[in-house]
Amino acid sequence: MDTAYAPTTQEKETEDYEFFNGFGAFTCEGREYEILLEGDNRPPAPWINVVSNKSFGFQISESGGGFTWSTNSRENKLTPWSNDPVSDSASEAIYIMDEITGEVMTPMSLGRSDRGIYRVRHGFGYSRFLHEEALIDQELTVFTPLDESLKLWSLKLTNRSDKVKYLSLTYYVEWVIGTQREHTNPYILTTYDNEHECLYAKNIYTMNFQNNYSYLFSSETIAGYTGDRQEFLGRRGSIREPRGAEVKLSCNTGVCYDPCGAIQVSIAIQPQESKTVLFGLGQSSSFGEIYKMKDKYREAAAADKELDRVRAYWDGLLGTVQVKTKDRTVDILVNGWLLYQTVSCRIQARAGFYQCGGAYGYRDQLQDALSLLFTDSSFLRRQILIACSRQFEEGDVQHWWHPPMGTGVRTRITDDLLWLPYCTAAYIRSTGDATILKETVPYIKGPMLKEEQQEAMFIPEISQCSDNVYNHCKKAIDRTCFGEHGLPLMGGGDWNDGMNEVGMLGKGESVWLAWFLYTVLGDFIPLCNQEDDGAYGRELEEKREALLQNIEEHAWDGEWYLRAFYDDGTKLGSNENDECRIDSISQSWSVISKGAKEERAKTAMQSAWRYLVKEEEALSLLLAPPFNKTNKNPGYIKNYIPGIRENGGQYTHAAAWLAIAASMQQDYQMAQTLFTILNPIHVTQDRKDVLRYEKEPYVMTADISLSPPYTGRGGWSWYTGSAGWMYQGLLSWFLGIRKEGNELIIDPATPASFGEFSIEYKYGGSLYEISVESRSKGRLTTEAVTVDDRLIQGNRVLLEDDGKIHRIIV
Repeated sequence: MDTAYAPTTQEKETEDYEFFNGFGAFTCEGREYEILLEGDNRPPAPWINVVSNKSFGFQISESGGGFTWSTNSRENKLTPWSNDPVSDSASEAIYIMDEITGEVMTPMSLGRSDRGIYRVRHGFGYSRFLHEEALIDQELTVFTPLDESLKLWSLKLTNRSDKVKYLSLTYYVEWVIGTQREHTNPYILTTYDNEHECLYAKNIYTMNFQNNYSYLFSSETIAGYTGDRQEFLGRRGSIREPRGAEVKLSCNTGVCYDPCGAIQVSIAIQPQESKTVLFGLGQSSSFGEIYKMKDKYREAAAADKELDRVRAYWDGLLGTVQVKTKDRTVDILVNGWLLYQTVSCRIQARAGFYQCGGAYGYRDQLQDALSLLFTDSSFLRRQILIACSRQFEEGDVQHWWHPPMGTGVRTRITDDLLWLPYCTAAYIRSTGDATILKETVPYIKGPMLKEEQQEAMFIPEISQCSDNVYNHCKKAIDRTCFGEHGLPLMGGGDWNDGMNEVGMLGKGESVWLAWFLYTVLGDFIPLCNQEDDGAYGRELEEKREALLQNIEEHAWDGEWYLRAFYDDGTKLGSNENDECRIDSISQSWSVISKGAKEERAKTAMQSAWRYLVKEEEALSLLLAPPFNKTNKNPGYIKNYIPGIRENGGQYTHAAAWLAIAASMQQDYQMAQTLFTILNPIHVTQDRKDVLRYEKEPYVMTADISLSPPYTGRGGWSWYTGSAGWMYQGLLSWFLGIRKEGNELIIDPATPASFGEFSIEYKYGGSLYEISVESRSKGRLTTEAVTVDDRLIQGNRVLLEDDGKIHRIIV
C-alpha cells in the first residue's frame, strides 16, 4: 500500500527557496534571506544584516556577531564592533540553561558547529534565528522599533517534551559606550535599579554623550545580574561557554570592574506550551523614557505589535515600485534589497561589517538619497538641506562630518560641493517642488586651509550668515576653478579620493570632473530662469559651451577620453601611459552628460568594453592596467596592490555608471551584460561561486578584486553607494521608468531577449500598472502608449492621484 509522503517541517520551510547556493537562499518571495548552518557548513565570511532607524541600530551576522550603536555608529557604540571575518566574535548573547540537567544552549550559533542545525533569516528590519535542541524549539527575533532607541530580542521557546522545563535565561552584553572598549573600559559605571528592574551602564568620562544611560531589561522578573565581565565569563571562559550562564549571578555592579551587563530570569514551560521572553538594550538621557520602555515591553505582545509596524514601514517604502520581469534576480534586488541596503545601512546606520563610519559623507549620502526619488523624495529633500548646512561661507564644504558634534574635514576635494546643485536639480525635476530653493540654511565657518595643507579636521562654528538653497548651489558652482586646458582643477581628488596627488600643486585638471560640471550646469540653467536670474543662467551657458569645446579639443585621446592632466601637464588615462591607460568614468560620463559627440561617445564606450569589461570573470574594472611601477604618483591609489579596490579592480559605483551609460546609448546587449555582471545573485549561483566571491548574495559590494588568486572576491559589502546607483540604473535606465514632475516617462533599454515585463507604481492613492510588451529585434522606441485604453502619442504619461487603478500598455 502506497502512503503519501509527508514533508518534514524543515522541508516545508525550504520549499520556497530561490537561488540556493549551498549556504543560503532567498525565501518569503525574496523578502528574506535564509542561511543554513549545519556542522562546518557556514558562509566563507560573515553574512550580516544592518538594522536601523534614524537614530539607533545594530548589525548582526549569521552566527550572532555584530554590535549596537546609538546616534552615531562610530562615536557611540554601545557594544564592540569587530571586523574580524575569521572569528566574527559576538559581544551580545542569550543563553538558555535547563535547570534540571544543567545543559546550556544558545538560540544563535555563536560560531559553534556541534549543536545541530541553525537557520538564520535576515529580513527588512529584523533577523530571525531558528534552532531546536534538547526538545526545545527556539525562535529568536531581533529588531529595532521604528522610533525608539532600543534593540529588542524576542525569544519564543516551545517545550516539545512531555515534562515541565525549568529554564534559566541569561542576556549578556559587553559595554563600549564610546568608540573603543580599550579607551572606555576603566570609566564605565554599572548600577542596578531594584524598583524598575533595569541594569544601567554609564561612561562617566566622555565628552559627547555624557548624559546618556545605556540599559538592559527583560519582560520577566530579574533573578540575578552582574556588571563584572570576569565573573560572567569565568577564568578561562569565552562568550561561547561562559561560566555565568551556568550559575546564579552575584548581583555585583559598580566601578573598577572589567565591565559588562548580564541579567538573568527563570521560567517554567509546560509540555507542548510556548512562551515568549523579551530582552531589551537601549540608551536614553531620561529615566522617565527608560521606565516607559520597560513598562511598554512588560508584555511580549507589545514587541509583536512593534515588529508589525516595522514590517509595515518597509513594505510601504519598498512596495512603492514593484517590478516583474523574466529575470527573477532583477526583481529581487529592485523590489527590496537595493533600497533596503541604501536606507538602512548607508543613510541611517552609516556602518557595515568592514567599515564603521558613523560620519556623513557630503557626496555619499546625497547620491544615496537620489535613489529614493521615486519611493520617498523627502529623503533627498532632507539631505539637500543637511548638505547646505555643511557648506563654508567661502563655498567649499566638509568632505565628511560626525553628527551630532559636527567634527569633520575641510579638504581640497573638488567634486563634493557640485553634488549639491546636481541633486537639487534632480529633486526639482523629479518632484516639481521648487519651494526647496527658497529654504534658508546657515553656513559654517572655520580656518581656511593654508597653502601647504591638503586637509584639516576641526569642529566648525555655525555662521551668522544664512542663505537660501539656490544661493548655496550658486556658491558651489562658482567655487570651481580651471586650469590651462580650460578644464576644472583636480584639487585633492575628484570622486576618486585615491588620486589625491594628481593635482596637489593646484594645476592638475580632471576630465571626469569636466563632464560632471557640464552636466551640473545643464541641469542648473533652467533653475536660473525659473528664479528670474537670467543673467547668471546666460553666464553658465557660455561657461558650459566653452567647457565642452575644451574637453573635445584637449581630452580626446583617439579612442577614448583622458582621465586627467597631472600638475606638470602629463596625461593620465591615455594610450601613451603604461598604467591607467583608460579609466571607466571619463567614458561613462561622456554619455551620461549628453555632451560628447555621438561618434566619439560610441567609440569611447566600445573602448571601455574592450579594455575594462572581463565577461568571463564577471568584472567591470575602474581602470586598466593598474598602477604599479609608474614613476608618477597619482596618490594613495598606488598603495593598493594592483587589481585591488580603486587600483584597477572593479569599483562597483563606477561600474554601475558604465551600465547606465550603455542603457542611455541604447546598446541594449551591453547594458544587460553589465547589469548582470554587477548582480550579486548572479555571481553566487553555486558553492564554487560563493567560495570565490565570499560576500552576501543579497547586497552590493563596494569592490571586487581582479588580482589572482583573489580574482572575483568581493571587497567590503553593505556600506557602498553602488546599491543606490544600481537601483537607479536598473529601474530608471534599463527598465526605463522615470518621473518628471507629474509625468511618468517610459523608455526601456532592455534587449528583445529580455522579454516583456510589468511594473506596479503607487502614486499617492493611485496604482499604475505598466506592461511593457516584448518586441522584435532592433531599436526600441516608445512612440505611443495606451493609458486606460486611450492611445497617447510619445512616451510621457500624466500622473493623477485619484485613488484609481490605471493601466498602461507599452
